[in-house]
Amino acid sequence: MAGNNIYVQGSYIDIHDNKVVNLSVDKGEVHVDQTNDSMLGTSDDNTAATDVRMALAVQGLWDEGVLKNLYDYTWVMEVMNQTDGMPYFNTPASFIAYLKAADVERLPSEDSINKKQNTFTGSFPDWTFTDCDAMEAKRRINVGKRFLNIFKSA
Repeated sequence: MAGNNIYVQGSYIDIHDNKVVNLSVDKGEVHVDQTNDSMLGTSDDNTAATDVRMALAVQGLWDEGVLKNLYDYTWVMEVMNQTDGMPYFNTPASFIAYLKAADVERLPSEDSINKKQNTFTGSFPDWTFTDCDAMEAKRRINVGKRFLNIFKSA
């Protein structure tokens, strides 16, 4: 299979056989091992690689139609906050700033995330929602699950 190359905010991503094999970032180069499980490089490289993977995962959610509303970013932010090894955001403003820095084009407002943060309890994936039916609750949880899946495979 031919390789694909993607450019995201100063980073060049080389993909072969649906696996990221090389990331060139502003601070150097990061190579992904053959199993596509770990990244090798400095901590700055790993931070940049995480940012690129996050941007690719969010774009994948839009491309697949998983994100249906801008408030669905709430579930992405919350799953990141509740997953070890992922960036943590104290406020919607810090999350939105992170998305902007990663050149994510469609951005939510702070207000849309704030409103939805107050509509659920629990830890991912066992979230309980107070503002929707069971089908919508399942969709929201699936936004988080799909984000993690795309992020881990990017």
